[in-house]
Amino acid sequence: MYLTLVKLFLKENISLKRLMGFDVKQSKTKAVLIGLAIVYALVVFIGAFGYMFFDLGRILNEMGQAEILISFLCIYTLGMSFFVTLLRASGYLFYYKDYELLAPLPLHPRTVLMAKMTVLMILLYLTSFIFTLPIMFSYFYWTGFSVLGVIYFLIGFIFIPLIPVVIISLLSLGIATLTAKLRHSKLISILLIFVIMIGILMISFSVNDVEQNPLTGQVDLFKGIAKVYLPFDWFRIAVNQQSIVHLLYLVLANGLIFGIYVYLIQGLVHKTNQRGVRVNIKKTVGALKYQKHSHITTVVLKEFKRFFGSTIYAVNAGFGPVILMVASVASLFFQSQLESILGEAIGTENLPIEIMILILVGFSLAMTYTPAISLSLEGKNFWMMKSLPIQPKKVMYGKIIFNLCLMVPIGLISIVLFGISLKISLVNQLVMMLLVVLFSLVISCFDAIVNLLTPKFNYVNDTEVVKQSAGALLAIFGGFAIMAINGVVYYFINDLSTEILAFLAMALINTIMLIPLLWVLEKKTDSIFKKLRA
Repeated sequence: MYLTLVKLFLKENISLKRLMGFDVKQSKTKAVLIGLAIVYALVVFIGAFGYMFFDLGRILNEMGQAEILISFLCIYTLGMSFFVTLLRASGYLFYYKDYELLAPLPLHPRTVLMAKMTVLMILLYLTSFIFTLPIMFSYFYWTGFSVLGVIYFLIGFIFIPLIPVVIISLLSLGIATLTAKLRHSKLISILLIFVIMIGILMISFSVNDVEQNPLTGQVDLFKGIAKVYLPFDWFRIAVNQQSIVHLLYLVLANGLIFGIYVYLIQGLVHKTNQRGVRVNIKKTVGALKYQKHSHITTVVLKEFKRFFGSTIYAVNAGFGPVILMVASVASLFFQSQLESILGEAIGTENLPIEIMILILVGFSLAMTYTPAISLSLEGKNFWMMKSLPIQPKKVMYGKIIFNLCLMVPIGLISIVLFGISLKISLVNQLVMMLLVVLFSLVISCFDAIVNLLTPKFNYVNDTEVVKQSAGALLAIFGGFAIMAINGVVYYFINDLSTEILAFLAMALINTIMLIPLLWVLEKKTDSIFKKLRA
């Protein structure tokens, strides 16, 4: 029964139908095109990420310290463990979303727990493997390929995230339990998670040397963490020196602690799922108030409630603007270091400061992709939206406007704050603001069209749509592609003319891209809506 549950849970989380949002066999052309886009996005990501680590490996190898790449891999795996476990553990382990379906079945709670834990770890391993594959390639390329070294690496890779998963899952449960007893519990959970994430980023920044490039500046930090946290050091020694003793230390210590954890939480998991999340409800007595809004305003207000009603949705789609706001405010206190910091984040200090700011702003705004998933999040209630007396294009415009509400104000404020910090001329600030507005319009419309073409209504939890859907992936990398188009325009125009004309050319190219996107939304949305769930 355990294997059957694992197979079922994997199908719910990783199958092609779940990823694409439609039956691949019924729409092969659409599946091929989306598949090619996903492969392209992964190749671009692995290529760019891999180049940085390949170059870092060369530098470390010349210094005789290539094994430090293992420390990088450990820290990055820890980061993936943090994001995957923190956002999924409370709703996947301790508060089953499908508990009402599983509880009446003749299944031992331990069997269900083991199956869910297995699937959670598989998702973590897949994500971590894809993300750290360039590091692994760089290490074995520069140190030499060894069958025994690869075997030790794979065994260690399985055991290295176990203790972090234990700690982070308990932290996730603690946040869910504490906030569940408060009003506005979802909002408080979102704020707590953002505080933790920003705190980790600030600690990482405070110990980095901003005079070095982004990766070499992290060498001393990661090397120090590996020495303090023994499992990371055991993993490094086991792979680099092919030490069976240190591999056994890693396997036994991490495996034993994880096994004890899974055994001890069985009762806790059973109780939390029986009890469920208790939310305090404040009863108020007063006259009912009726407010009349336009169709688009109603959709926008509904999107705000949906956004702040889902922790996974708000944290993932709202991460970019929050980080941008924090960075722009911090720039007021780090004026002397700001240019070096931006150069470190982007990977070069040879660009004008205005372009580095636009890259940072564009990257943050591209991660705000609510139109690419908000239609999918209607889920099984989509038929209700179709039956309402509201034009489909107004629904999509409302979702786009909501995304603009998240992006544009923070984008404009960040330009002003960066302008104050770096003493950017008023003219340049105004043109940069124009670019922020146009870029936000382009990616918001593009994301809305992506969701129209790749909806995913059948899902078990929000995570499948927010993080694992084709729409989310295409939206993020589509935003990066639009940034690249702007970069190409700037590169050619700036060589021929002044910087201000290059900015205006970028504004023009965004306007040109916006026109066909608006035409598709205006002319094709109604027909696409009719086909959806027909």
